[in-house]
Amino acid sequence: MAKNVGKVLLLAGSILATGYGLMKLTVPDEHEMRKRLDPQLLKEADRVKAQHQERTQQVLDQMRQVAESDKPMWGNSKN
Repeated sequence: MAKNVGKVLLLAGSILATGYGLMKLTVPDEHEMRKRLDPQLLKEADRVKAQHQERTQQVLDQMRQVAESDKPMWGNSKN
């Protein structure tokens, strides 16, 4: 029984390692993808990324302001 468990673990580990190795070999990283992009698409991607970062920063600023006050984030509280 212990032999079979060892074989199964070895086989499973080999399959996982092979899958991970193939992924690292075939999937390009962000730098390689940016090099392959058409300049027009690259400009569009940069524009969208900047917009996303700006929206994220706005939300974080709002959360920081709300954390410092006693008001709830979802609106005015009428008691």
